[in-house]
Amino acid sequence: MSSGKRLAIAPCPTDVAERLATEAGIGRVLADALTRRGWTDPGDVRDFLALEGSLHDPLLLGDAAVAIPLLQSAISARLPIAVHGDYDADGVCATALLCEGLAALGADVRPFIPSRFEEGYGLAVETVERLQADGVRLIVTVDCGVTAIAAAKRAAELGVGLIITDHHRHGDVLPDCPIVAPAVRGTYPFDALCGAGTAYKLLEGLVAACSADPAILDDVVDLVAIATIADLVPLVDENRALARRGIRRIGEGKRLGLDVLLRVAKVDARVIDAGAIGFRVGPRLNAAGRLEHADAALRLMMTKDPREAHELAELLDGLNRRRRAIEDRILREALEQYEQLPEVRQAELGVVLAADGWHAGVVGIVASRVVERVRRPAVLIAIDGDTGSGSGRSVEAFDLHAGLAACDGLLERWGGHRAAAGVTVRTENIDAFARAFAAHATTQLAGVDLRPVERIDAIASLADVTLETAADLAKLEPVGMGNAGVTVLLPAAELVDVRRIGSEGRHVDMRVRTAAGSCRAVAWSMGDRFDELSAGTRMDVAARIERSVWQGAERVELIARTIQALPTEHAVAVGVCDTPCDATCPTRVATAAPAPVPVDGVPLADLRDARAGGAMAELTRLAASGQGLLVVVADVGRRRTMLAAALHPARFGLDGALLFSDRCTEAALDERQERLRDGRWLALVDHGTLLRRPALAASFPDAVLLDPPPGAWLAPLGPRWVRVDGPAEQRFAASLPQGTSAG
Repeated sequence: MSSGKRLAIAPCPTDVAERLATEAGIGRVLADALTRRGWTDPGDVRDFLALEGSLHDPLLLGDAAVAIPLLQSAISARLPIAVHGDYDADGVCATALLCEGLAALGADVRPFIPSRFEEGYGLAVETVERLQADGVRLIVTVDCGVTAIAAAKRAAELGVGLIITDHHRHGDVLPDCPIVAPAVRGTYPFDALCGAGTAYKLLEGLVAACSADPAILDDVVDLVAIATIADLVPLVDENRALARRGIRRIGEGKRLGLDVLLRVAKVDARVIDAGAIGFRVGPRLNAAGRLEHADAALRLMMTKDPREAHELAELLDGLNRRRRAIEDRILREALEQYEQLPEVRQAELGVVLAADGWHAGVVGIVASRVVERVRRPAVLIAIDGDTGSGSGRSVEAFDLHAGLAACDGLLERWGGHRAAAGVTVRTENIDAFARAFAAHATTQLAGVDLRPVERIDAIASLADVTLETAADLAKLEPVGMGNAGVTVLLPAAELVDVRRIGSEGRHVDMRVRTAAGSCRAVAWSMGDRFDELSAGTRMDVAARIERSVWQGAERVELIARTIQALPTEHAVAVGVCDTPCDATCPTRVATAAPAPVPVDGVPLADLRDARAGGAMAELTRLAASGQGLLVVVADVGRRRTMLAAALHPARFGLDGALLFSDRCTEAALDERQERLRDGRWLALVDHGTLLRRPALAASFPDAVLLDPPPGAWLAPLGPRWVRVDGPAEQRFAASLPQGTSAG
């Protein structure tokens, strides 16, 4: 069994990465990662790493310039204002944020979050009528409302003011009221704010317009961080800057309810990061709205009462445990239902599953897990009488929003975005919807590789796995969607001391070992692969480098994301001879090679020395530059096996591989040297051939001395040279038969 993931290694020109490391003042691993992500300007990198707080003018955000005076008037007149939120973590945080901010400005404000099971998502006509009857004169939505056309019309009829703040996709027709949304009007520089981020920007503009204390914003920026991370919006630009400032605020422990929740969730607020928010805080806030009512989460975020804070935090923790149990049950039932589908239905590239008894509040999370298992977009529907409520999740290559649009005539309501969406459908239409969705997905995804992708940011040696590197990579924090933590590839590593850990042996603890040493690694949820991981075969390990503290001592460890055997599915690389380097080769030389002509070169002592990191890591890193690589070896015939797996050119997007051996005829060498003029190649050359043909080196930006040379040696001018001829390579050279040419 393998991880099933496809490793994707984008090119990383070594000269660009080295310049970035030097001029931006960052380490090599981070520089390689940022180069692969398109960051090539050192000044831009320095600015990106330093960003914190608000970046853009809030008055550019949709109709903010219209909404702010309306809010000022309502505050001055003490008109009752309702902040209408959503029942997820983003909506809860946005509601608390705007209520606290407006109250600090002197507003008469009250929160309202609908029940998922009674009112449903968004601003409803009935809610407008209810709030108006309760005396509300201005409604401000957060994290919802951009499609509430009927509700906006009803508010106007009742004389109730309405301001919509939202970040979701809108339709062709917009509600007739001021709309504060990053994607509306096309005037805001960044269109990926979450609901709380959007509300924060409105509050920022309002605070400035009122000449109020900016500390009002400091008091609520922690809520923006939680919402931004929990809602999985891209952690770039203003999202990352606000989340970074918000995390710093969380560490100050100024919000009572959040501080208590962190203790209940066993999170140290002093070292909190995006991972803790995404996996420990967000799910507990979401659990309230998924299973009961989000009011408990809202009250926790706003309470000043220590006793209430403890009661609510414990309640949310219990709801989260219950939520996990319900998810596990629905996942089992969903996968069983999928396995029972006819083969022709399983072969389709979109899946809709539905059942009575499924909990509408958690089917979205389960849909994500179904997508992981079946590797295609999935919609799960909880049936309740005549209707079903569901959620869908997608794969990277498929636009779920567009997929639901194609089925619009079969759905009562739907909305969301490319990766996630919600639906309401009549029970009698579920089968037709399933067929239409599957047909659309199959059309869109035919021929697409649906395996999940593990994107490799940098090739690392165990010599790179240090506390210093972990600290350098932490400069990217907060990491998440759009700004992922750095995943490094440790190629062809050994796994030793492998053991199961955790309840029921669900996880694996091990040490990853290469020529550069060994390091502890943890592989979460890989317990079912224990036999494979402990078999002793060399593996590619894709992992995160992280700092941990154990019994007061700092240490560095690897968090494995993908572990898989070296690739064997690749065909023989383009350019490599079909025959081995022996007497069966038709281009084998029959006479002695001509004597080399002395040339100028780089002394061995002046080559960049990468021997401490191990040969395979450096070879892989340079091959992954995407520019081509020359590797100098003692015996091409014996070393060519590398090109079948670990160094197969197809792994790095290269055009193929070429062999230059002193056993080849001059005509064969001439033809291969001519091919170097076009394309990007990985080439093996022995010392003797390179001495006779030093111009070979000039065709490559990078060259590696893999096997030790025979005595004094000059590297031909042209490429950037690196030597990896360590003890293992010396042993290899010594193992060659007597008389084998090494140059």
